[in-house]
Amino acid sequence: METRLLHVSEIAEWQVPSRRIKPELFVGKHECQLGKAVGLTQFGVNQLTLEPGAISALRHWHEGEDEFVYVLSGILTLIDDNGEHELRAGAFAGFPAGHPNAHHLANRSAEPATFIAVGTRKTGVEVVHYPDDDLGPATIVRDSRGRRIAAGDQ
Repeated sequence: METRLLHVSEIAEWQVPSRRIKPELFVGKHECQLGKAVGLTQFGVNQLTLEPGAISALRHWHEGEDEFVYVLSGILTLIDDNGEHELRAGAFAGFPAGHPNAHHLANRSAEPATFIAVGTRKTGVEVVHYPDDDLGPATIVRDSRGRRIAAGDQ
């Protein structure tokens, strides 16, 4: 197999599908799917930039998928079940599968902030919980290549 070498400038920004739940919170969220660009299927690697006022996702936790974030630049606020935590360049956090610590990142600063997000791409059924929103547990189904084949649009 050939080596896939790319630069983030070569990756098209992923356009998040129209959201029915609080779409105004996702204005200013820019995402490049780096892992997909080099053929990864077992975990995702994304570079995200949040403009001031934007959030990364609705606050959530996964039953079967790990998540990891690493801040590249700017200042972000991690909001989880333990409170609010300021993250600056070089800071990172992890969210092990099955631990009910709902979380997301918010940019409350006046400047854009960029981070890397890495997460498991569990084959089959995955359940995601959204404790702040009336969504109930959401089900995601992925095929053997890590692609969503059934999902909500949260």
